[in-house]
Amino acid sequence: MSLKNKFISGFSWQALNVLTQVVLQLIFIALLARLISTEAFGVMAIALVVVGFIEIFSQIGIGPALIQRKDLSEDHISAAFYISVSLGITFTLLLYLLAPWIAQLYEHEPLTKVLRVIGLSFFISSIAIVPKSLIIKEMAFKKLFIASFSAMSIGNLLIGLGLAYAGFDLWSYVFALLAQNLIMTIWYWIFHPIKLHARFSKVHAGQMIAYGGGSTLFNIFNYAATKIDTLIVGIHKSEMPLDGSEAAQLGGASRWENTGLYDRSVYLMSLPITVLGKLSDSVMFSGLSMLQDDRPRLHRAVLSAIYHIALLVIPGSVFLIFFTREFVVLFLGEQYQDAVPVVKILFISVAFRSLIKIGDSIVRALKTKYLYIASAIKAIFFVLVAGGTYIGLNFGLQGVAWGLVMAVFIQFVMMGKFSLGILKLSPGRAIKKLVPGILTAMLICLFSWPLLLFLEKTLPDQLLVRLIIALAFNAILLLLVAWFLPFMFKQGKDNVLQTIAQKLPLPALKNRWLKKP
Repeated sequence: MSLKNKFISGFSWQALNVLTQVVLQLIFIALLARLISTEAFGVMAIALVVVGFIEIFSQIGIGPALIQRKDLSEDHISAAFYISVSLGITFTLLLYLLAPWIAQLYEHEPLTKVLRVIGLSFFISSIAIVPKSLIIKEMAFKKLFIASFSAMSIGNLLIGLGLAYAGFDLWSYVFALLAQNLIMTIWYWIFHPIKLHARFSKVHAGQMIAYGGGSTLFNIFNYAATKIDTLIVGIHKSEMPLDGSEAAQLGGASRWENTGLYDRSVYLMSLPITVLGKLSDSVMFSGLSMLQDDRPRLHRAVLSAIYHIALLVIPGSVFLIFFTREFVVLFLGEQYQDAVPVVKILFISVAFRSLIKIGDSIVRALKTKYLYIASAIKAIFFVLVAGGTYIGLNFGLQGVAWGLVMAVFIQFVMMGKFSLGILKLSPGRAIKKLVPGILTAMLICLFSWPLLLFLEKTLPDQLLVRLIIALAFNAILLLLVAWFLPFMFKQGKDNVLQTIAQKLPLPALKNRWLKKP
């Protein structure tokens, strides 16, 4: 199979994989939110932040090092496995010892047991790193789809929801995550068993760690920046309204309720980013790594990615901003009604964060030294998020959300300038690729504003019906625009309408959209 066909096949399977994960996760969270308490989500929010941060150290970039390296040998694979398992055991024990101190910091004793049990995921993940990375390196994403689909179906929907229905509350979430990780690990080994050597090569281990160290530093600041806001909200002891102007009417919520509310708000905002992030961390990272020595093809791949992501995410963000209430209540329930204004603000950052993912893939696919420079940018982003959150607390959760949006925008400018600079790619060429997405977003805004006002008056309580009508209305109008003004969706050699026309057996579309300009 040619590289182009492998890339297309890999992207298709991984897109299906990620979208399926998002749908299953939405179903899981939507049902779980109705079965366990808001406080349980708050506790899990802190536990997952802590575990996720420590997990970066427990892996030291071994997976990305395997994917990025062109001359990979069996000695590299063996060294990577022994390193990852040793670190997995070490950090499982470390979290076991640190759990009481972390629980004391948040003045919540149940955190101790939760952290100690979830800490087992370090060992489980350490066994999975090497076979999973080799599957990604080969772009065999159909195997990843099978593994994740079965793991989420059994771990989340069957075990997690079953325990929640039985009254296990917080622990249903904990055991769902462990079961999911264990099932995926078993599948990875079935699909890509590893032949290990008894010897441990220090030379090959050093080569893995050289890249892995930069990748780890990059991931540390990147992850910390995306979680520090939740940690600060969680550690904030005073009662806090949504914003200062509403304090008298709403009063304050408990710290764990605030943490759960904010965490679920960030979760909804991050769903589109999660989809694109997983695609960039796998398909885009693997593909750009293969093209790292072919700059013309690398430029073409990056520009095409900017075009397609912008065309999908910028209009999608605008739609989500208009219909935030429908998404929040439908997915999380009426008890999260207070999260609507917070989520609406956070949705503003979705497009910027999604485009940042392209820059992240560029940096990780090229030279190791770029990772360290990009890590400095992520460190600045971390400081901006922490500062924005701390200042925003004075204005409630909405203030925190605005602080996060400003930090994301500054990171977008810095990361865009750096990634395009190392490619020696003109910013003007990249900006032009954003035009179809921006024009489409303006159309969505024009369509959605009057429609929302109409639906709020005619169907005030029918949120699902309102959302379906809004999606159908915007889709029909966009199809009409595509039919009568197809040039709006074209930018250079990129034309999503031609791609659609080639896939659909509709002669009318082929005749109209496949015409040469």
